[in-house]
Amino acid sequence: MDIQNFEMMDGVRLSLFAMLVVFLILILLQFIIYAFKYLPKEQNDKKSVATTGISPEDSSDSNEEEMVAMLMASIMAKEEYKGDVTIKSVKRIS
Repeated sequence: MDIQNFEMMDGVRLSLFAMLVVFLILILLQFIIYAFKYLPKEQNDKKSVATTGISPEDSSDSNEEEMVAMLMASIMAKEEYKGDVTIKSVKRIS
């Protein structure tokens, strides 16, 4: 394949070779992803959650803190936060 005498058939061969390489890499990635199914999963997270106990008093405080965090996150997500928002209290309406 000479650059000076590059013909249409050379372009077709080059394109087919490039497509073959791409598909081979995709097949290789498919096998790698399929192999992840057989890797052992970590079970440390489930055990730590089961052993920690939360008292009802702590849960109300943490719920309030989570609610404030969610409110601030929603304000920040809308990109309308200008520093003029102050949360004084959080009350559940139901």
